Amino acid sequence: MKAIFFDTIFEEDHKFDEKVKSLDPIKFDQHLLAVRTMNEKRDITSLLNLTYSVLPFPETIDKFSKEEAIACMRDLGILLGSIKRHGKEPVEEIPELEYVLNELSIKTDLPARDTLSHYTIWNPSDERKRKYTHHEGEDGLIESVRMSMPSIIRAIYYLIELNTCAVDDPYFEYLCEKTQIYFNGMVKGVVHARRSIPPELFANELRFYFDPIKIFGKELIGPGAVEMPLFVYDHLLWSSDVIDPEYREFKSAYLAFNKSNIRDIYFNYDKKESIVTKTCMFIEENGLNHERLNSLKALYSLCNAMKSFRMPHLKMAKESYAHQKKDGRQKGSGGYSTSILGHIIDLNNVQINRILKAMGKKEKVI
Repeated sequence: MKAIFFDTIFEEDHKFDEKVKSLDPIKFDQHLLAVRTMNEKRDITSLLNLTYSVLPFPETIDKFSKEEAIACMRDLGILLGSIKRHGKEPVEEIPELEYVLNELSIKTDLPARDTLSHYTIWNPSDERKRKYTHHEGEDGLIESVRMSMPSIIRAIYYLIELNTCAVDDPYFEYLCEKTQIYFNGMVKGVVHARRSIPPELFANELRFYFDPIKIFGKELIGPGAVEMPLFVYDHLLWSSDVIDPEYREFKSAYLAFNKSNIRDIYFNYDKKESIVTKTCMFIEENGLNHERLNSLKALYSLCNAMKSFRMPHLKMAKESYAHQKKDGRQKGSGGYSTSILGHIIDLNNVQINRILKAMGKKEKVI
């Protein structure tokens, strides 16, 4: 029954996303190639003039549907990132932007600028694709998230079902395996990014289009992989009850950049027992049998898959920094250095050891 319900959710999400892709509320299609050339030439004057010319009037914004407002934010976002990449603060150069971005934020129930979803999931394909540059590597960046996002969201919904399943029910093992299949689908997206984006291109060119902009006197981050709801997946699986200030701050910082249904899932399970905690406590109280051991093995595989993903992810992030020029930055557009990835891996290892202990096996050295 739940699987059918989840399929309905995904189908409705897909229809919504496709509707957004089809829209061009500020007639931005005609400027796509010009924007890439402006960036190539570092023509900040033309970028500012174009931004001002496509700004919607207040009465136009009032009439926007949610889908139109998202599409508008998507297109303005390309201009915001371009202007900032060339050393200017968009709102300082065009004060009217602040009102427009705030109104679009209210309409969309999302931050007052574009997010990872705007740049990827809501980005049209083929000749209508919104890009900052002419580089083919940017296509790989967009496609990698399009591959990853649906998979991680489906995995999250399977974890919701796993959370209600009895540990000694054979269905527990099945749900773990099904979750891992979708998690592996997300990993394929990361592998695609690694193969299609030269590290030096991302480190020295693309990443600067995602820098924070100042709005209402505060910095607001741009699209970035850190906004992907991987931390919500962690949250359900093992971290909802982990009281680690640094990781809790990390999770709360990026929650706002996800759709409302993902935010609701996060809050519904926050500070409650995670799947790992519930499972290990059940084994401590009731002991092991064949079915429970199989469940533990499947859960161990699920947690270990997360670690197996994060290790190469950390390596890839470090490689990007290694390829940047001497004046390169030490933090990503989200404001965190690669050290946070190592910290999350350490926390993940603690949970893996809890499962090994419940299985009666020797804990691994962290």
